[in-house]
Amino acid sequence: MRRYLSEHAKTDAADAYVLGAIPLFGGVPADTLYVPDAERHALQRLTRQRERLEDEVSAIKRRLLDLVRWACPALEAVLPDFRTNLALAVLHDLLDPAQVIKARRTTLLRFVAEHASGNHPHSGPFAETLVDGLKAAAAETQRLHGKAVDFVLLQLEVALEIDRLRQIEMQLSRLGQEVEALYSKLHPTNALRSIPGIGAAIGPLVLGVLHEARRFSGLHQLRGFCGLFPRSNSSGGADHPGQTITQSGNNRIKRALYLAADAARRVDPELAAVYWRLMVRKGHHHKQALCAVATRLINRIGRVLRTGLAYELRDTDGTPVSVAQGRIIVTERFSIPAEIRNARRRHRAEAIAAP
Repeated sequence: MRRYLSEHAKTDAADAYVLGAIPLFGGVPADTLYVPDAERHALQRLTRQRERLEDEVSAIKRRLLDLVRWACPALEAVLPDFRTNLALAVLHDLLDPAQVIKARRTTLLRFVAEHASGNHPHSGPFAETLVDGLKAAAAETQRLHGKAVDFVLLQLEVALEIDRLRQIEMQLSRLGQEVEALYSKLHPTNALRSIPGIGAAIGPLVLGVLHEARRFSGLHQLRGFCGLFPRSNSSGGADHPGQTITQSGNNRIKRALYLAADAARRVDPELAAVYWRLMVRKGHHHKQALCAVATRLINRIGRVLRTGLAYELRDTDGTPVSVAQGRIIVTERFSIPAEIRNARRRHRAEAIAAP
């Protein structure tokens, strides 16, 4: 093998030859290559695309909020939540303070009635208060900036961002329908979503990344694929576990399981007990404790995928409980005292600041 590599230039062909010959040399056998079928591969791609679009939506909303806080800080307290159609309509058309001051009150009330939806009344005290707030915020914005900001061009900039946001949300809606259809076909029992923390979005993502249980020889290989455990650093005879997640494993599944673990430990008494023990008795930080919870979540995912049976929520003594009962048990028995959580944060900050 060494002679072959020394006599031949490093090329793709040489690499392919070496890689193909590795299983013939004994030692630890290489894992069998798993190739998903067309539908499973499509679910993998579509869930990844949905993540990209969701990240883009979050970035646009952060930029809109930053622009409002810079240009019209008084407007933030006046507007409803940025996720509402009414708030986006105001930013899209009424960000220019001169335009709002010039507009008649009846015109603004009609604008509110046209764009209010959901829980927002189309008229009445809510609309009157909103119009008063818009007028006051516009006057305050003019006093703050004068002519230092070109609000006509800022209005155009914000309107383009909102147009892009609405387009992406339409794409997300269509994509969500396709993802759900694929997920239902590939996992008709929907047992994954019976696991606490595995909700509407994370279920298809988990299935899209893992595909099926038979590709893994056991739970140990599944845990290794996910790679969700913190780094550890031992020196001077003492173990000093770090806070960052290792680079091994699939990043998409690690992110999903981390979020799922944080939701599951608030509902599942068994997982809450693990989190509580690590935080209170072991002195671990939030991220370390969540990694341990996520590892146990991986075991449950593996069993559900293998058996196709729904997960049954249980108390620490094995008694089946409902989600509502589980939430009460967690609150009563496994709440983390504020002083302990604050102490863990201070300890972590000191560790990061240390040379």
